[in-house]
Amino acid sequence: MFSHFRPIFVVFLGLMLGVWFAELFREGQKIYFIVLMIVLGTVFVVSLLKFLVKSKFLDRLWSYNKFFVITTVSVLIGFGGFFLQAQKFNDENNINFGPQASYTVNGRLKNSPVVYETYATFFIDDVYVVGDGKAYKLEKGIYVKMQRDPSDNLTTLNNSETGDRVSFVGKISKSEVLSNRGVFMFAYKNDIRYIAHTNTEKLINITKGENSTDLIEDVRLYIKHTIFNNMDERNAGLSYAVFVGDLSGLDFDIISNFQSTGVAHLLAVSGINTSLMAIVLVWIFNRLRIKPKYSVLIVTIMLILYCMICDYCASCLRAALMSVFLLICQAFGKQGDSVNSISLSGIILLLACPMFVFDLSFLLSYACMFGIIFLGPIFYDFFIKCKLGSFISLNLSVTLASTITTLVLCINTFGYVSIVGLLTNLIVCPVMEYIYIASFVALIISMIMPFMGFTLWLCQWGLWLVDVITKYIASISFSVVYVDKLSKLFLIWTFVGSYVYSRFLMLKTTKQRAITYSLVALLGVGTFCLTFI
Repeated sequence: MFSHFRPIFVVFLGLMLGVWFAELFREGQKIYFIVLMIVLGTVFVVSLLKFLVKSKFLDRLWSYNKFFVITTVSVLIGFGGFFLQAQKFNDENNINFGPQASYTVNGRLKNSPVVYETYATFFIDDVYVVGDGKAYKLEKGIYVKMQRDPSDNLTTLNNSETGDRVSFVGKISKSEVLSNRGVFMFAYKNDIRYIAHTNTEKLINITKGENSTDLIEDVRLYIKHTIFNNMDERNAGLSYAVFVGDLSGLDFDIISNFQSTGVAHLLAVSGINTSLMAIVLVWIFNRLRIKPKYSVLIVTIMLILYCMICDYCASCLRAALMSVFLLICQAFGKQGDSVNSISLSGIILLLACPMFVFDLSFLLSYACMFGIIFLGPIFYDFFIKCKLGSFISLNLSVTLASTITTLVLCINTFGYVSIVGLLTNLIVCPVMEYIYIASFVALIISMIMPFMGFTLWLCQWGLWLVDVITKYIASISFSVVYVDKLSKLFLIWTFVGSYVYSRFLMLKTTKQRAITYSLVALLGVGTFCLTFI
């Protein structure tokens, strides 16, 4: 074998491939299903002939048989899992609202409204709709896009929060999770099946909801109030976004600056947040002399609660699972393995929700981690040889590796690439790590002892520094370059190339390495050129 055989890693890739095949099959591209059946039949025939015919060629194929079997079974499970979940969406009873009719809508806010310059957005559930002489009680929620004039006074809307009831008049259209254009993850993740269009003039009222929030929403609101009561509004919005992933209290220019400088991932609940939280909790429990086995159990429970508070964000779930696996290994004196840990977390998520394959947060999170695992050590050794020091080498190698494996995804999703992203990440990420640790500890203290809220106020200097840095770098005229979408084959090559150039591919001779690396490089050039054909 030319590579370390990792069944867990193979199963993870097989599940992703199976779900992807299933979606292509649903869209009518049945050729992929035919290819899958041919591969399955070939594996079965080779397995059978091994015991009937003596041949060196069959013996060699048999040596790879476990790889093919595991891959094929995983693909079939992913394929079937997709359609099992898709059937749930097909069984939903959605209402077809008239495209030109106006309806009176009353619903409960699932989140605080996000107000932009020309519009505001929010989600509502527990929805009642009246119009066309009928009244409806919707089983699923609505995403509301409310047009506004910059001069409008939106004090009531800005002061509203989760649990309040909002009433307005607007037009409603269906938002399907599965359509001819593919999988609409926005509708799935937020549990919405309708989109409402209205404007501020048609907003009837917003009333405070009493006892209309659940425990997790109450905790989220308590975190928000604790932060906003002890920080100025701008820094509080940034801090709350970093902790919970909610951008409702964040100024729009901060979002724009973070996107332009390539550090928008810091505004999402990512692996950095969850991993640092686990590290801080373990450190605290060690100081309290709690046994490692009990410490792991407590940390696991707290990470599960944190994922619930962050609304089960894919990147948060991935990081939480990885942290738990590594902590369990340490508690029982076992050697942890990063590839197996990340693959096992992906398997659990895909078995629970196959649709995660189409979630950008899921893809970016895993692409980033695999990039760090495969390419990070190579870059680190190179920078160490350049005598850049361990601190700079570590941060630079992690940033560069994750940037390479997520570059195509970012270009195809956002349509631009940050030229200064590498430099900004190198400066901002280490600063944010210390800010997050300090703010997390201060937040816990302030929530338990409100009179200690000044500790949160003291953490503002770090957020202010990050705000200033991103604002200055974003003002550079060439900070962003707009790029057309790249070929999906080039996206696949990015991951294949990362694996080939990593240390997981074992090539014994210089000749083997030269030929393999050259062929992969030429393949990369070829797939990149397909973008312009």
